[in-house]
Amino acid sequence: MIRELTRQQIDPAGSTGMRVVTIALTGAAFVYAVALTTTGIPEVTNPAFTVAALAALAVACAILVAMASPYRAPLTARTHFVVHALALAAALFEVIGHWGHNQFIRDDWGAISLGLLLVALGSYRPMREIVTATTVSALFFGFVTLLEVPNLATKASPIAFVIVATVPLLSLGYAAAVFSREIVESISRWQRRASEASRSLVKELRDGITRSVQQDRVTILNRDVLPFFTELLAAGQISNRDRERAREIADSIRRVMVEEVDRSWLENVIELAGGSGPGRSGAAKVVVDDEHRVAALMATDQRTALRALLVALIETSNFDRSDLRISLSRSGPSYHGRLVANLTLSDFLIRSNFAPYFAVIRSVFTDMSIDFDAPTLTLRFSYEQQ
Repeated sequence: MIRELTRQQIDPAGSTGMRVVTIALTGAAFVYAVALTTTGIPEVTNPAFTVAALAALAVACAILVAMASPYRAPLTARTHFVVHALALAAALFEVIGHWGHNQFIRDDWGAISLGLLLVALGSYRPMREIVTATTVSALFFGFVTLLEVPNLATKASPIAFVIVATVPLLSLGYAAAVFSREIVESISRWQRRASEASRSLVKELRDGITRSVQQDRVTILNRDVLPFFTELLAAGQISNRDRERAREIADSIRRVMVEEVDRSWLENVIELAGGSGPGRSGAAKVVVDDEHRVAALMATDQRTALRALLVALIETSNFDRSDLRISLSRSGPSYHGRLVANLTLSDFLIRSNFAPYFAVIRSVFTDMSIDFDAPTLTLRFSYEQQ
């Protein structure tokens, strides 16, 4: 999945709060259109087109609000095109609705309503796309304005009317593009600094982790091997029973080492996470079904996103790891995952508590879907080898 340079896609968790702003901006665009339509009723010549204009704008606003949800992320260029086309259609219908009796360009709401929608899109679409859409739309409004000039009450240069009609749209659209660029650059700088700090921290902790792993191995030896050798020294001879016990200890240590080597990162997450349920020795076998060992083929950001969700699920109150199932499978060049969890939470709490995690997962996996049929949460996703 190719990640675009948008706030939603490079910082999906942080952009979930932008939906409130999106709702406010789309609401303002529609209310503004209704207000100007109401005050301009005497100029209406084709009521059907006036109503169609408001309906088209309402649909555009509804689509934008719906697709801005973190459960449908990311908002794609196709959605932008549909919203933009509907807004332009609404503006055209408004002009037709006032055709022949429109006295002032300044009381046309099409350009400003579209501009507000572009501002709302600033967090979801890249700068170049917004600039292109704004420029093309300004040309459209300029052309329509030139057609209206002969019927306007105020007499002035056609260029003056074009400027009045397009400047609000250009201002709002280009401001949205600048916002998109600046927020992306700001987040990218922060991520680079965080990445550098993370690499530095890894170097500092590596020696400590190595010592910790060595200590774990020494602990195993102290628990099983050292007492056995002590008994042998005390006895002064080796019996058949001692030989059998030595083989058992060797097999046990070998089995632990093989399991450690074969265990995937996903199984480690399950076994090392908190919560109740099967312990370290059994949790992965209960939870993870990865026959083809395809968990290792996930990219780093995919692993991070899935790990964060799993830890959040396991740390949920009254959650048992035995209520969690993860299955991974291969299908041609793609790999498919399915996560099922039983949660004693309401639909509202699941959406509010896990929305940032779902947003991040949507941004790094393809074909991601979420279903909640109380108490079962089902998450499906796919990815390709990285």
